[in-house]
Amino acid sequence: MDFIRARGEEQKKIRIQQIVDAAASLYAEVGYDKVTFSQIGRKLSFSRLNLYNYFHCKEDIFLTLLLQDIGEMVEDAGKTFSGMVTDRDAFCLAWAAMMLRHQRMMALFSIVNTVILKDASSEMHKQFRVEMRQASRELITLAQELFPEFTPEQAFLFVDCVTGYALTLYPASLEYKNRMHIEVFQDPVWGSRDFVSQYVMFLKVLLKGLDKQAE
Repeated sequence: MDFIRARGEEQKKIRIQQIVDAAASLYAEVGYDKVTFSQIGRKLSFSRLNLYNYFHCKEDIFLTLLLQDIGEMVEDAGKTFSGMVTDRDAFCLAWAAMMLRHQRMMALFSIVNTVILKDASSEMHKQFRVEMRQASRELITLAQELFPEFTPEQAFLFVDCVTGYALTLYPASLEYKNRMHIEVFQDPVWGSRDFVSQYVMFLKVLLKGLDKQAE
């Protein structure tokens, strides 16, 4: 692919998406650590200098990818769940399955504060925070629809806990290790467990805890 610098806003959006898609493809092949700014450019037959016209660094590209993944997760949640939850067991299973549909999002989010943001540009960091706040608000609104008995504080706690625990649990899960080709030990003490069964258990405990808080 031989790129010419984009001249209009529409062309610029197309170029940016092509760069993000190239980064996503490389990430799937070699993982975050091994992807470089230059590799992304080479995948597109795009010089490093031209790449700087759209992004300051590799980290900004991955923040853009992560924001897109978060947006897709929020959209998925809105399409998957509606109305008041009447069967909590079924809800917990469905929510866990929904999160597992967005494994790249969980994997990238688990390193965003410790790795990606360290070298990201200030401009992109601010954009990330703004869009993250909006995504959280949308999930909180959804939580209030699903659990109308929740106070605004409980809805916030629900979203904060279900997202935070998923990002902690997923990198240690069987699904992540299989996806990243990490050795899995079969010993039941030291081996990895699947994401869904552990996450569902957490969701049930969380909901019970929020119920008790309301008493």
